[in-house]
Amino acid sequence: MKKPFVPNLLPIVLTAEEKTHLYRLAIDARVKIERFNALLERSIINQEVLMSFSLQEAIQSTRIEGTQTTFNKVLESNITGEQGTAEREVNNYLEALAVGKERLRHLPISTRLFLELHSILLNDSRGGNRSPNEHRKIQNFVGPTSDIKDATYIPPEPQLINKYMSNLEEYINGEIVDDLDPLIRAGIIHGQFETIHPFLDGNGRIGRILITLYLIEQRIISEPSFFISEELEKSKHRYYGLLNNLRVPSPRWREWLEYFLKAASGQATKSTQKLERIEELLASMLTFARENQIREDVIKFMFQKPIFTVKEVETALKISYNTANAHIRKLAQENKIFGDDKRRNRIFAFYDIIDILEH
Repeated sequence: MKKPFVPNLLPIVLTAEEKTHLYRLAIDARVKIERFNALLERSIINQEVLMSFSLQEAIQSTRIEGTQTTFNKVLESNITGEQGTAEREVNNYLEALAVGKERLRHLPISTRLFLELHSILLNDSRGGNRSPNEHRKIQNFVGPTSDIKDATYIPPEPQLINKYMSNLEEYINGEIVDDLDPLIRAGIIHGQFETIHPFLDGNGRIGRILITLYLIEQRIISEPSFFISEELEKSKHRYYGLLNNLRVPSPRWREWLEYFLKAASGQATKSTQKLERIEELLASMLTFARENQIREDVIKFMFQKPIFTVKEVETALKISYNTANAHIRKLAQENKIFGDDKRRNRIFAFYDIIDILEH
């Protein structure tokens, strides 16, 4: 029977040729991420877009773990209060991401932070009874069945977790020094965290939040705006396979890091293209608003919350219900938004931006 894996402590060892190769990939990804950052910073709706990008990340990251929901379902469930497990998991992910970003103002990335985010992530959702807010105290495994004999991976024994997490924390916070680009280090951190597998549940989602928080801490991004879960989900079997290649006596770090950096580069390109399309849509919608005497802030609200009610517009913009309703009715009449068939508390959808975010 397979035995629990015993990882090497960080830092990893790379040859000079491997470092040169990975640096080229990191530079390419950094240039593309910086282009996305610059475009986002110039956008007049950057905060509105940030919320939509964060929601899409939460959906994609939980989807990797098998949770199936959509942008529409999550936003509609937030309005109706009729949330399934999938929608709660997505909202928990969003909350954990926001709390993590806020904590970075005062705290370094640490085990203390991981535990807090883990508690948020599992609150009232799948895995909520599997020791939230604490490292596992029993042996777990990854596999297609509940039988350890079928395990594809058996993480380190629980009594070793503190040693490995302390080593990871030191690496994250620069107490263990190497000469690698922060984007390469982000890939190493994610790979090592998933190999340690410190929790009974939620390791993948916490590990992907960790990527974003580390990039913020390293000032590669300033907000939780750039995520790579969409690229990872697109090729999740390769993602899992290359992570498993780190769990062998001679870990194949080059292959994993090459994949991670190319995923970051690909996601940066895709995010930039999405943002450019959103900017074009915004310009078109603002022109339409001016020509039809519709308030600009109503248009911007729809970019922040593409599924909404008149009451939400009234509350968010501090305008009367009748004023909000008049603007929404005009947008619906011109087929810019579409409502359900309820007579009261209608839910409206701005599908043009949803299509951009989901594809």
